[in-house]
Amino acid sequence: MATNFLAHEKIWFDKFKYDDAERRFYEQMNGPVTSGSRQSSGPGASSGPGGDHSELIVRITSLEVENQNLRGVVQDLQQAISKLEARLSSLEKSSPTPRATAPQTQHVSPMRQVEPPTKKGATPAEDDE
Repeated sequence: MATNFLAHEKIWFDKFKYDDAERRFYEQMNGPVTSGSRQSSGPGASSGPGGDHSELIVRITSLEVENQNLRGVVQDLQQAISKLEARLSSLEKSSPTPRATAPQTQHVSPMRQVEPPTKKGATPAEDDE
């Protein structure tokens, strides 16, 4: 009596069997799937009949080497930043008084061409400006 209520339910207890059968059907129709485009459908998915793990091992080792290189680069950058911060703090301490204003410089844009002013009579509207 306890298991009778499951007889009318629409639950697939063995859905994985149908998924595997469907995958095999489409592999037969379209040809074998290459390792670059294979998508595993979960943690229980197998790597195929051959079980070629050497490609994965090579990829993992190359990623580990790249990870170590990147960690070294990050460590070097952190050291450079700490040196710059120390230098900046020493420069700030060594200056007797901070400047209130920066020296005034004239900024000339290289893209802008300045024409020499002409000695023509100015209109009254230009004089107001």
